[in-house]
Amino acid sequence: TNIQKIGIDLHATIPTEYPPGLSYDDIEFILRPDDNLVLYRSVSRTSVFVYPLTQPVSDKNSNLNRLEKIRDKLGWDELGMRQEGSKRI
Repeated sequence: TNIQKIGIDLHATIPTEYPPGLSYDDIEFILRPDDNLVLYRSVSRTSVFVYPLTQPVSDKNSNLNRLEKIRDKLGWDELGMRQEGSKRI
């Protein structure tokens, strides 16, 4: 895991959970203290395609689950519409 602080923003790289050992995922946090708000996302750097499919292989919602764990541990409220992730697991 590699974490960098850029101004009031944070960026981290974390090994991909699924498929394991393939690449790294990026997590970004944008801190907006004036609005008492944190924007965050987790994204895969690499997509895996299996021939002849044109859809990428699912990450089994590992990025979404990672962010939910972080939010729950920090006690942050969720604003907006709840993300459900991929139904193709």
